[in-house]
Order: sequence, then structure tokens, then C-alpha cells
Amino acid sequence: MITRWHIAVEISCLLLMSACGGPRIGMYTIRLQDVESVPASQTRDMMFSSVGQPDGTTQYIYEDPLVRLTWKLTNTRFGFLLENLTADTLTINWEQASYINQNEDTLRIIHDGIDFSKKDSLQKVTAVPPSGSLEDFLLPVSNIYYDPDNFTLWRINYLFYHKKGNIGQKVFVELPMIIGGISYRYRFRFMIEDWKDVTF
Repeated sequence: MITRWHIAVEISCLLLMSACGGPRIGMYTIRLQDVESVPASQTRDMMFSSVGQPDGTTQYIYEDPLVRLTWKLTNTRFGFLLENLTADTLTINWEQASYINQNEDTLRIIHDGIDFSKKDSLQKVTAVPPSGSLEDFLLPVSNIYYDPDNFTLWRINYLFYHKKGNIGQKVFVELPMIIGGISYRYRFRFMIEDWKDVTF
């Protein structure tokens, strides 16, 4: 059974874009449009809120009786703080997590702590203790490229790069968890609502 909660939370996301041979700064407005949980929480209730940040971005917070997730996008990844609200250990199987891009491609992801040179290797399960938290990020493996001309030796493609051409597109993050022996799959749907050039 899938339960949907329609959410009106906006995020202004500063992204560096390549244009005319050099970096260009613009701003996307992205809305967390929908959250699905399988199975649905047995006890109501979910909540959401947003918190403006000094850099112009907005953190957006999803909460139900089991977890609280605070999301913050950058130009290349989905950063998040996951809080386990239960008295049970929560585990995440990263090999079952995914990112579905604006072309509806389901992409494998990696998370913080994984060496880019080992990006195609199996990732260990992460455990979050009762009432504990995890600060992490995820990004598509296919967006990571070896680049010997880069001082880090790696280049990460942007999540979005067509400016106004991305308006109306939707992307998803799927994050599976096991809590108290029960498997849950959360799907977060984000929609790109606007792009604005930033002038200085």
C-alpha cells in the first residue's frame, strides 16, 4: 500500500552552471512535491517544514513516527541528516537505494565515505542506533568521472544543467531502510519549478 502526502515545500538551490566557456551562477527553485512510504506508517502522521539558510538555500524536513530527514541539495548531490526516532536500530542498504533522474533513468548511487576509485564496488550497510542520527549525502555513480586535469582527479556532473529547460522536470530519491525488522522504502519526489539567472 502506498500513501502519498502532497507537500508544498520550496527550495532555492544555488547551482554553478557552465555557460559561455566559464562558470555561471543561477538559482533553481525546487519543490519537494510528494513522499511515498511502502509500507505506510501504521500510526499517522507525517510533518514537513522548511528552514532558510544564509547561503540562499532552503533545508526541507520530512518527519513521520519512524524517521526525520532534513534534505539540502547542492549542485551535484543530495545532502541529508537522517534521525532515527525509534527504539530500534535502523539500517540502510545502499545497494538498494537509487536516484531517478529527469529522463526517468534509475541510477545507482554512492554515499559519503566511498572512495571514488571504488565507486563500482559493493557498499556496506549503514546502521543508525536507536535515537541516533546520520549525516550523509548521495549522488549518482554515473555522474562521477576520472579527470587527471582536475586537482582532485575526479569530476562530478551537475544534477541539472539546462536552466529553464529543466523547469517542470521531476526527479526521485529512493531510500530503503529496515527498522525493527520491517523493510520500508521511501520515495521522495522533487520538481524543478523555476530557474533564475543571478547577476552581480
